[in-house]
Amino acid sequence: MIAQFLGFFIFIITTFALFIFYYIKVFWHLKLLVLQNKKGKTPKELQAMDLLIFDWKNAEERKLRLEALWMYPLLFPVEIDERDKGEVLHIKQTIKRWNIAIYLTLMAMLLSYIYISKTGFGG
Repeated sequence: MIAQFLGFFIFIITTFALFIFYYIKVFWHLKLLVLQNKKGKTPKELQAMDLLIFDWKNAEERKLRLEALWMYPLLFPVEIDERDKGEVLHIKQTIKRWNIAIYLTLMAMLLSYIYISKTGFGG
């Protein structure tokens, strides 16, 4: 029973971690877009809550957030060119690291789900 509860607990924790990791990944996408567009705040001025807390009536701000959400979907690679230097290179490498963290979290979540289904938790 304790092992089943532990598997269920790991499943819940990895599910929440997946949402948090993806939110952070999209925040780095927003930083990259702001750096490439050179409009508004600088990437160093952006905070994590700026992804959700902004002027929702401003169509450009909404479009920028939507573009950040769809910039690099999960299964697509982040393209790093030889021309990428400085902060752009750093942001793209950070996005790649968050992709890896998301993949590992997905694997842990699936493994915990398989464990729960094999042990018959709740049934």
